[in-house]
Amino acid sequence: MIKNNYPFGSTIVRNFNKGDLVWWTEWRVENKILTRNKRIGVFLKQKIKFIGNRELAYADVLCSISGDSICILAMRLKKEETI
Repeated sequence: MIKNNYPFGSTIVRNFNKGDLVWWTEWRVENKILTRNKRIGVFLKQKIKFIGNRELAYADVLCSISGDSICILAMRLKKEETI
């Protein structure tokens, strides 16, 4: 097993620049039916949080629906392809 000193998810966040369009999926139960919704936002910055004796990489994202800055686990994010 390869060991490194990088926070979990930091290699993914490294590929994002401020202003990049990103997306993630959000799972919800609505009327006893599991639905998957695609959410889109703008990448603002990277954060490192120490949770459960482990460093995790998070991203501050400006949500397109609410307009609020939200913190999302970096492993959930993908870069949206634009033309």
